[in-house]
Amino acid sequence: MRTLLYILGVFALMGCSNINRIADGKPIRPMEPNGILKQAEKASIDWDWLGFKLDTKIDLDGASDSFTLNIRMSRDRAIWISLTPALGVEAVRVLMLPDSVKLISRVPGNKFVWEGDYDQLKQKIGVDLDFYNFQALFSGQPLGLDYSKHKFISKVDELNYVLIEKFPRKIKKLLGGIDERHLALNPQDNLAVMLNNRRANRVIERTDEDDLIVKRYWFNGITFAPVLDIYNDLATGVTIRVERSGDEEHREGLLPSKTILTATGKGVDVRVEFNIRRSRVNREYDLPFNPPADYERRESL
Repeated sequence: MRTLLYILGVFALMGCSNINRIADGKPIRPMEPNGILKQAEKASIDWDWLGFKLDTKIDLDGASDSFTLNIRMSRDRAIWISLTPALGVEAVRVLMLPDSVKLISRVPGNKFVWEGDYDQLKQKIGVDLDFYNFQALFSGQPLGLDYSKHKFISKVDELNYVLIEKFPRKIKKLLGGIDERHLALNPQDNLAVMLNNRRANRVIERTDEDDLIVKRYWFNGITFAPVLDIYNDLATGVTIRVERSGDEEHREGLLPSKTILTATGKGVDVRVEFNIRRSRVNREYDLPFNPPADYERRESL
């Protein structure tokens, strides 16, 4: 028990130690991956329900639009979204469940109801996110990070810690010899498949889908809040970046007040910016979703 308390005390003091080092013009102290993950998990917001009003701007294939999103989330159960344009009348309502997505379009001249899965949603928006990725995105947590299963190497990157998920040898081959340690020295490097198409396709076909995604995570060296995720999907050539900044304070923890998601590569060009106007933690909400009987039912978006 004394050993455990000592270890927890060391983790608690790490942020203060880094403040002093930064004040002295020194880099933050290196830290093992497990220590970073434990501190990040400890710093994450404690919630069962979340509610937001977000000012949202989207740039998609050269066109821009702005609107308000009202979001209500019941942890691991449902994400309810209402999209309202400048005129203040709801245009779209979405209900995300772990295994399905439902949508009501109230746009004049285009009123319909759709229900499908996340593969269909990916085909529409070009970004491969499932229910738990969306939940992490809106709650300010790293996308696709499993604290218990993944193995990482860690590195100091200016004022942040970066974690790079270890990947199989065949991924190193796809990247022309680049491995995790190269990335640790050059954490912001762009990644691309370096083999010719025939050899690359052969490796990709024989590799598990999850192993083809190279993941990097940045955490603030003082607060251990996640500040940047980079996903490189080697199968599709799409890169996803999630950047977080600002502190929305709650007694249950911090939320980033601003989040920017970008997805680029091979026909995908998306940038979405979310700015919190208001947020509430652990207030239970209704999640109404009652499609009008006279709306067209569609099988695709």
